[in-house]
Amino acid sequence: SHVTSSVGRLGNDLTRGDFGAAFFAALLVASFFAGALCASLVIEGTVASRLPRAYGTALTIEGLMLAAFIAVAGLSEAVLPRSRDAEAAILCAAMGMQNSLVTRLSGAVVRTTHLTGVVTDLGIESARWLRWQFDRLRARCPADVDARPAPERMRLLLTIVTTFTSGAVVGGTLTALASRWAMLAPAAAVFAAAGFAFRQHRRAGTLR
Repeated sequence: SHVTSSVGRLGNDLTRGDFGAAFFAALLVASFFAGALCASLVIEGTVASRLPRAYGTALTIEGLMLAAFIAVAGLSEAVLPRSRDAEAAILCAAMGMQNSLVTRLSGAVVRTTHLTGVVTDLGIESARWLRWQFDRLRARCPADVDARPAPERMRLLLTIVTTFTSGAVVGGTLTALASRWAMLAPAAAVFAAAGFAFRQHRRAGTLR
């Protein structure tokens, strides 16, 4: 599910001469890229007044991908021998779209497909906070503005880590209980977000 690990797997498979597995790893990377490309094509070049509709369109496509996953996951391997590969490719494309959308929306502050960078940023902000507190205890306020901690950024990073972890636990639990139908929950959430974006676009048009 992660481009970095997929590329690592690709290298390992090529080294072992397992070209079928290497092709599948490359497919995952290509699918993620295709999803990110699709979302960016929808968003890029869109004027500010139409951005909500563009986000709604991209989210709708992502929701349809998740719905397609449910349909493909219902096929047995006897009917479609490569159904597992198709499932993984669809999910990677959806994750590529999600990452591209959130990256654009947050100004490259938030990534939703991994926690490595988030935890790194959290460590940096925590170090700034500790330094700030140490200087305060010494009754010396630092002149360097960049050293000042940003509580709102720490709250954002902690929120991302908490919700990502919660989503992983809930997703695993729902999958164990409902199998492929567990994907209905995130699909519904994405469609709801798309509806909200379209509503914002209509509201902005009404105000004008």
